[in-house]
Amino acid sequence: MATLDEVRPQLDSARHGYLSTASADAEPHLQPVVFQVVGEAVYIAIDEKPKTTLRLRRLTNIEENPRFALLVDRYDDDWSRLWWILLRGPADVLWPSEWDANESAAAVAALRAKYPQYESMGMEERPLLRLRPDRVTRWSASGDYS
Repeated sequence: MATLDEVRPQLDSARHGYLSTASADAEPHLQPVVFQVVGEAVYIAIDEKPKTTLRLRRLTNIEENPRFALLVDRYDDDWSRLWWILLRGPADVLWPSEWDANESAAAVAALRAKYPQYESMGMEERPLLRLRPDRVTRWSASGDYS
């Protein structure tokens, strides 16, 4: 097992990951996501890309069953360079009406710094996912995570 601080450099440089959630009746759902680590949490924005509703499956799943898994990996045809990091723990949905102003401002600023596409999006009116990993597992073919 590793700590979030030990894998932070890889998570900071990673461009995307795969978020796994499950409904109350254990129906799995896997979604590619972009994310940013701030403090001891990982934040995922629900952005303005076209969606039919804000009641997205990943949000309703977390409200019903707060456990998540986030897989971040590096693939290379040179298999000695392969690595992955798996974060697991509880998550919650932060609706704008429930936001702590300091926490949400820091999360939105960090997401915008990592993903310039967010600069023009009104993220302050949309929910954020807050993932609080309590289990961090990692693997590397060579012991190198660069």
